[in-house]
Amino acid sequence: MIETTLNAQTVNYLTERELADMIKNQEFKEEFSVQIYNFFTDVPLEDIMRFVIKYKIDENILLQYYESFVKELYPNRELEEMLRDVI
Repeated sequence: MIETTLNAQTVNYLTERELADMIKNQEFKEEFSVQIYNFFTDVPLEDIMRFVIKYKIDENILLQYYESFVKELYPNRELEEMLRDVI
């Protein structure tokens, strides 16, 4: 489900595992910028939390990634509130 949302507007394909690894390693690959922004803006919060649990991503790491690479261009207040409530 998440991969469909991530890759809806793109020619290149990003898997959930690749995205999880980028988040854990705090890497932003320009060739996947659309998919990364889609994840943080178009994926429902419930699905983001399932993703975090499935790939064992610490919520602090997810928040740090969001604030470092996404927030300035595509802020998501609901995500921010959710992560701050969890942390």
